[in-house]
Amino acid sequence: MKLKIITATVLAILIAAPASAGPLNNTWHRQQVRIGKGLANGSLTPGEAIGLEAREAAIRGEARFLRATGGGLSPAEKGFLGSQLAAASGAIHFHKHN
Repeated sequence: MKLKIITATVLAILIAAPASAGPLNNTWHRQQVRIGKGLANGSLTPGEAIGLEAREAAIRGEARFLRATGGGLSPAEKGFLGSQLAAASGAIHFHKHN
Protein backbone atom coordinates (compact mmCIF):
# COMPACT_ATOMS: atom_id res chain seq x y z
CA MET A 1 0.00 0.00 0.00
CA LYS A 2 2.79 2.43 0.91
CA LEU A 3 4.56 1.70 -2.37
CA LYS A 4 1.43 2.62 -4.35
CA ILE A 5 1.07 5.89 -2.44
CA ILE A 6 4.73 6.78 -2.89
CA THR A 7 4.68 5.92 -6.58
CA ALA A 8 1.52 7.97 -7.13
CA THR A 9 3.05 10.92 -5.26
CA VAL A 10 6.28 10.77 -7.24
CA LEU A 11 4.39 10.57 -10.53
CA ALA A 12 2.19 13.52 -9.56
CA ILE A 13 5.29 15.59 -8.76
CA LEU A 14 6.93 14.64 -12.05
CA ILE A 15 3.88 15.57 -14.07
CA ALA A 16 3.26 18.85 -12.23
CA ALA A 17 6.88 20.08 -12.33
CA PRO A 18 7.37 23.27 -14.31
CA ALA A 19 9.49 22.98 -17.45
CA SER A 20 11.88 25.86 -16.79
CA ALA A 21 11.54 27.29 -13.31
CA GLY A 22 15.21 27.99 -12.61
CA PRO A 23 18.27 25.98 -11.61
CA LEU A 24 17.10 25.06 -8.11
CA ASN A 25 13.71 23.86 -9.29
CA ASN A 26 15.34 21.94 -12.14
CA THR A 27 17.61 20.22 -9.62
CA TRP A 28 14.64 19.34 -7.41
CA HIS A 29 12.82 17.95 -10.42
CA ARG A 30 15.79 15.84 -11.55
CA GLN A 31 16.19 14.44 -8.05
CA GLN A 32 12.50 13.56 -7.90
CA VAL A 33 12.92 11.71 -11.19
CA ARG A 34 15.94 9.82 -9.82
CA ILE A 35 14.04 8.81 -6.68
CA GLY A 36 11.04 7.72 -8.76
CA LYS A 37 13.20 5.65 -11.10
CA GLY A 38 15.02 4.05 -8.17
CA LEU A 39 11.73 3.13 -6.59
CA ALA A 40 10.37 1.78 -9.85
CA ASN A 41 13.38 -0.39 -10.65
CA GLY A 42 13.80 -1.66 -7.10
CA SER A 43 17.16 -0.05 -6.35
CA LEU A 44 15.44 1.98 -3.61
CA THR A 45 13.22 0.51 -0.96
CA PRO A 46 10.03 2.36 0.00
CA GLY A 47 11.65 3.30 3.33
CA GLU A 48 14.70 4.77 1.61
CA ALA A 49 12.48 6.69 -0.79
CA ILE A 50 10.47 8.11 2.10
CA GLY A 51 13.67 9.26 3.82
CA LEU A 52 15.00 10.86 0.65
CA GLU A 53 11.65 12.54 0.02
CA ALA A 54 11.66 13.91 3.57
CA ARG A 55 15.12 15.36 3.01
CA GLU A 56 13.96 16.98 -0.24
CA ALA A 57 10.90 18.40 1.53
CA ALA A 58 13.08 19.87 4.27
CA ILE A 59 15.26 21.64 1.70
CA ARG A 60 12.17 22.96 -0.07
CA GLY A 61 10.88 24.22 3.29
CA GLU A 62 14.16 26.04 3.89
CA ALA A 63 13.89 27.66 0.47
CA ARG A 64 10.28 28.72 1.15
CA PHE A 65 11.35 30.21 4.49
CA LEU A 66 14.30 32.07 2.97
CA ARG A 67 12.13 33.47 0.18
CA ALA A 68 9.45 34.59 2.64
CA THR A 69 11.81 36.30 5.08
CA GLY A 70 14.18 37.96 2.66
CA GLY A 71 12.07 38.98 -0.31
CA GLY A 72 13.69 36.37 -2.51
CA LEU A 73 16.86 34.36 -2.51
CA SER A 74 20.24 36.07 -2.33
CA PRO A 75 23.21 34.55 -4.15
CA ALA A 76 24.53 33.23 -0.83
CA GLU A 77 21.18 31.59 -0.05
CA LYS A 78 21.07 30.04 -3.52
CA GLY A 79 24.57 28.68 -2.92
CA PHE A 80 23.53 27.29 0.45
CA LEU A 81 20.48 25.57 -1.05
CA GLY A 82 22.61 24.29 -3.92
CA SER A 83 25.03 22.69 -1.47
CA GLN A 84 22.11 21.11 0.39
CA LEU A 85 20.78 19.71 -2.88
CA ALA A 86 24.23 18.39 -3.82
CA ALA A 87 24.41 16.53 -0.50
CA ALA A 88 20.91 15.15 -1.10
CA SER A 89 22.00 14.04 -4.57
CA GLY A 90 24.89 12.14 -3.01
CA ALA A 91 22.47 10.47 -0.61
CA ILE A 92 20.26 9.38 -3.50
CA HIS A 93 23.26 7.89 -5.27
CA PHE A 94 24.40 6.11 -2.12
CA HIS A 95 21.02 4.55 -1.43
CA LYS A 96 20.49 3.49 -5.02
CA HIS A 97 23.85 1.70 -5.18
CA ASN A 98 24.15 0.22 -1.69
